[in-house]
Parts: sequence; structure tokens; C-alpha cells
Amino acid sequence: MTRLKQLALAAAATLVAAAPGTPTDAKRPVELGDYYRVETVTSPAISPDGGRVAFVRNRIVESENRRLSEIWLAPSDGSAPAVRLTSPSFSASEPRFSPDGKLLAFSSRRPLPGAASQADEATVWFLRLDGPGGEAFQIEGVRSTPHFSPDNKWIAFTRAAKRPTGEAPARSDLERRIDERFKGRIYDWLSYRGDGRGYLPDPRDPLASPPEELFVVAREGGPARQLTQLGVDVGSVAWRPDSRALVVSADTHQRDEWSYERADLWLVPLEGETRRLTDDGHHHSDSAFSADGGSLVFTRQLGLSQVIQAKQDKGAPVDLYRMDLGSGALRNLTADWDLVPGAPVWCADGSVLVEAETGGEAQLFRVSAAGGRVEPVTNGHRRLGGVSVSRDGGRIAYSAQDATHPADVFSANADGSDERRLSAVSDAWLREVELQPAERLSYTSKDGTRVEGWILLPASYREQSSPVPLVLQIHGGPHAAYGAAFSFPFQLLAARGYAVLYTNPRGSTGYGEAFQWATWGGGWGLKDAEDVLAGVDAALAKYRIDPQRLGVGGYSYGGFLTNWIIGHTTRFAAAVSGAGISNWVSDYGTADIPRTKESEFYGPPWEARSQALLIRQSPVHYAGAVVTPTLFLHGEADWRVPIEQGEQMYVALKKRRIPARFVRYPDTGHGDWTPWNTVHRYHQELRWWDERLGAALQRPRR
Repeated sequence: MTRLKQLALAAAATLVAAAPGTPTDAKRPVELGDYYRVETVTSPAISPDGGRVAFVRNRIVESENRRLSEIWLAPSDGSAPAVRLTSPSFSASEPRFSPDGKLLAFSSRRPLPGAASQADEATVWFLRLDGPGGEAFQIEGVRSTPHFSPDNKWIAFTRAAKRPTGEAPARSDLERRIDERFKGRIYDWLSYRGDGRGYLPDPRDPLASPPEELFVVAREGGPARQLTQLGVDVGSVAWRPDSRALVVSADTHQRDEWSYERADLWLVPLEGETRRLTDDGHHHSDSAFSADGGSLVFTRQLGLSQVIQAKQDKGAPVDLYRMDLGSGALRNLTADWDLVPGAPVWCADGSVLVEAETGGEAQLFRVSAAGGRVEPVTNGHRRLGGVSVSRDGGRIAYSAQDATHPADVFSANADGSDERRLSAVSDAWLREVELQPAERLSYTSKDGTRVEGWILLPASYREQSSPVPLVLQIHGGPHAAYGAAFSFPFQLLAARGYAVLYTNPRGSTGYGEAFQWATWGGGWGLKDAEDVLAGVDAALAKYRIDPQRLGVGGYSYGGFLTNWIIGHTTRFAAAVSGAGISNWVSDYGTADIPRTKESEFYGPPWEARSQALLIRQSPVHYAGAVVTPTLFLHGEADWRVPIEQGEQMYVALKKRRIPARFVRYPDTGHGDWTPWNTVHRYHQELRWWDERLGAALQRPRR
């Protein structure tokens, strides 16, 4: 009996895969505390023979205020329930199989051998899958994400290559005491802090910021051998099919503080000199070899520094390219395809698979390595992610979600047929609660542009004739998209009696380049605002919505557009602005990414053209027209949109005696919200909407 079958029998009672939407007895509405019960699946990895799928199961440990991820394993035909492979005491992620399927590698901060507490950083662990279960172990020399060679003889990985530090400069006793007593920071470099990363070492200095070079170690472990000496970080590692060389990406301009990423490709043999393959000002990533090793496919786009220097009126297209390694000739495989390809997977039949957003969906597509029409592989109103392909390209695995189902893992044939659901992580909860389906709302904006949106209607909408309040939600980005994905806060609002409208205005991804870059050139707050407001008009025309009880809210870019909208219309009775820009000029010098201003607003605030745009598109300058009561939510450690942005708008409203409230979250950045803070934030939002909009149906809390 195989280890998978043994584990499956032992765990059959713990996880029963039930089809979503199974009829049950009366369900209850979603409640705030349900946030802790929603589980999701990410990072599926299919075994080389296509017979098994490992994936990450994510859940929340409420009592410990932490998110926990575990590695689970399932047969790809769905013939047995998935089983847990890793200990629930410590999170685990990034599963990947060895070429023979006998080992499963994963990343975890579990304690190192002989240590009493968990490691400061994630390390690589391995599990044997070819026999009875055993403890996770480490392979000597492997320090980070392993890349197994096709012949199973080598493991490649990247790690910091330390350089000799030399002798410290001599200091007098007084100088030593002065330094020991100083508790501040000194820096003279530009990128001195990053959101979620804290204060950063000098990126110009290899001693302070050692480069992540490429190393290789024998499959059974041992001393690691350094293969690259590029002096900058190496990424996108891919083995050549003969296991005698690899291709990596690396940006030789990395230590130039005034250059944005433009990584090139490098061929790295196990024996011999590293050879540069590209040097054309473009950014290259996500390489994959053809079966004969003679060609590469990869994604390619013009580097942002070149875009800014050329003063382009739009961002650079991302396309899938093929390179003949003999001649160096390039061919654009997606020149006529107006979507953005993800990381390519080259299949044995000569085709290439890529993920891409299309409208509100995310699907899998196929294109011939010789070029031609890009064909869809999967369909349905849902969002796929993390596609993994078996060695022969015959079987695939992926996660999928929609508006009423959090992400689970599926497998299918490479043409999308014979789909099997392999996990059911939230089904027990789904059988208890009443979720609202998303209705698609396609409409025309002010200038005739077609825009896509969705609306969740509360259960009360079908039970009564009186109009319901509506909350317009605006996504972040702006180069992102809403769509066929599960949203707990949206379902929570619908359960409380609110209609929830969410749309993809211009600037959103998945609708082609012209649509995505329509806000470029200081257009934030113009066409995009017209688009979301036209969505409100469309909802008012089609549904029983109370026009006197409209709310608007969003986070990040959604917070910016909320700040902008309340300064340009009085139609909303309440607003919630989360981490939103209010002043582009001050944001330029305080945020960790000046790039958005330099590209989409054409430059820094001291140049006349960009200065005019940055001032014109700053919501705080229109605060004199705001009458909408607004709740501000912000993390105090947010360096992507520093908290002073929320403070400026809040003070402007309070000075004018407009009702406003500010909720600050210590030690919270732009995206690293803990479970407790997340639930507190949702609670504050619910209170604000209830106070200002008063949902038609207030369901009792349980």
C-alpha cells in the first residue's frame, strides 16, 4: 500500500469532498466571526507522472492571531480525499516534486535540528513519498527554493553570496561611545525603506546587500558550488533538459538607484562561463526550455526606465517571446493578443501554456511555440491560479474560485477536459451559510466606453419591495481587477442588507492595453471616476436601490478614488477610505515607490508638466467641496501609502466640520494585516455603514 493510500484512509473522516452548492437545510447569514472559518487553497504542484497533486491549505488560528498554511496531497483523479503532510504547528508553503516524484520539497520556519524555537527565516525541508511516512528532513547544502535538474542529479538554488568584510576602520574610545549611544539611523541612499520590509541596507553596497547568486549541490546533498558571479540577484531559474546548464534572469543595473528593473537572461553551464543572452533594455522573466533545449520562451517588456525616458503615454506591453538559442533570433508569440501572459509552461507537444486575466476571469490559454492564434483551454466564470503541468504535459492542476466559493484545487487534462475537484476546504462552512451570487452588470460609461461590473444583492432584496442601500466598492491598483472571485467582506455586507456593486473601470487589467493604460498621464480620477459612477447609475436603473443611501469605499487606489469622488460629487451618504492617496506631491517623497509618479504622471513634482498633474489630481485640493461623512482606515507602518496621506484628508474634513473618523493600526503596513486587525477593520466599516446608511434589514448577530 502506498503512502498516499495509507494517509488517505487515516484522514478520510477529516476531509470529505462535497460538491459546492449541495442542498441543505435552512442556512444562516454570514457573520463577522465567519472570517476565521474561511479557508483557501494555493500553490498546487502536480507530480511529474500526473498522478498526485500537492497544494497549500490556508486557514486562520484565531486564538493566536496568525495565518497557518499546511501542505496537503491528493490523487489527481479525485479517487481519495486529500491528506495533510506537514505539521500544523508551523506553516509550510511552496511544495514541489523531485523529477522522480519520490521527494516533496517545501519551505517552512520550523525549528532547525537542535534548536528550541522556530527559525528566523524560512528554510527548505523534504518529505519522502515513496514509502511509509517519516519526519521532514533537510538536504545538506540546500538553502532556498530547490530547482531539481531533469536527470535528478542536482539541486540548484539561490542564496546570498557573502563577500569578505575586511577590517573595520579604527575608532577612538570616544567615537565608539558616540556610536553605541546613538539609537537613530543614518543613510545616504535612495531606497532606504520598503513596505513590509522595514528599513533597508544600502542596495549599492555588495557587503551590505549581498547578491543572491546561483548555487548547485548534488541531489544527495553536500557542499554547494557557486555557479554565477554576477554581483546582483539571480532569479527565474530554469534547467535545460539535458541537465548541463540553466537559464536565469538578472538585472545588472540593480545597484543603480536611478534605474528600474530590466533583467536580462543568462545561460549558466554547470561547467564553463556564464553567457549573456539578452541586453536590449527590456525586462525578461519566467523562462522555459523547449524539449530539445534549443529554444526558450519567456515574458518580455520594455524596461520602466526606458518607458519613462521616452516619455511614453502608456505602459509597455507584456508579450511572450521565443528565442532560438543557436541564432539568438526572437519571435513574439503574442503580438496580436491583447492580454498579459503569465509565466509560460512549455509542453511536450510543442505548445506553450500561460495564465491570463480576461475580463473578470483568469483562465489558462495555449499557443503554439511557432506562433499563431492563442486559444483558451479553460472556461467558466471563475478565476484560476497557480497552474502546474505534469512532465508529459498531459495533466494539469490549478486553484479556482468564484463569487460563492473560496479557492479549491482542481486537476484536468491539458485540454481542460475531465476536470476533478481535489479539495473541499471550506465546504463545512459553506453548508451553513447563505451566500449571494454575483450578477454581471455590463453598462456604458459617459463617453460610450463599455464597462463590466457585478452586484451582490442582499437576501432581503428578494423578500421585500422597499429599496435597499448600496455600497460601491473600488479595487486597488489601479492595474488590477475585480471579477469571479470570492470576497468575504462583500458577502458580509450583503448579509447585512446592503447591495454591493464592484466594477472594473479604466485602468483595470484583463480588457486590453488601451483600457489598462487609459488612466496614464495624470488620468487617475477622471475616466475611472466616470466609469464607476456610471455603474451606480446602471444599478439604480436596473435594481431597487435607494438613491439616498449610497456609500463608496475602497483600499489603496480604491481609497484614492474614494477621496477623489467625495470631492467631486455629493451623491454619497457615506464613504470609507482605506490607505488612500490624498496628496501626490507629499506622497512622492514619503512613499517607498516614486515610480508611479514618474511614469503615470510624467515625472517628479519639481518638473512643470508633472507638477501640474500631481497637484491637479490630488484629492486634498478638492476637500473644500466634500460633504460626505468619511471613515479613514490606515496602517501606521504603511510605507506604500504613508499614513500622512490619510491624515491630510482627515484633518481637511474635520477643519470643515464634516463628520469623519480615523482608525489607526500600529505595526501594520499596506498589505500585512493580521487576522485580528482585519476583523476589527471590517467591524468598523460595518458600524460606519450602519450608522450612515442604515441597511433596510438588520440581521441579529449571533
